[in-house]
Amino acid sequence: MSERVELWAVFIWPAITGIFNVLFRTRTPEEWVERGEKYPRFAAVTRLIRAIGWDPVKMVQAIGQFVAGGNQ
Repeated sequence: MSERVELWAVFIWPAITGIFNVLFRTRTPEEWVERGEKYPRFAAVTRLIRAIGWDPVKMVQAIGQFVAGGNQ
């Protein structure tokens, strides 16, 4: 069991995070802001994905925004 946790922590999680970071760089920050204003839940999910594992405070804030429909 601990081997799976180590595999996840060392290889899989950084790979998934890297993929999302590359995807998020396909647009300019201004385009992401515009999309976030148009689709607030999408913006909240985007913040959640970027925050998971790196900043728990941001993760909790993003979850709250998603639940509230992005209106926080």
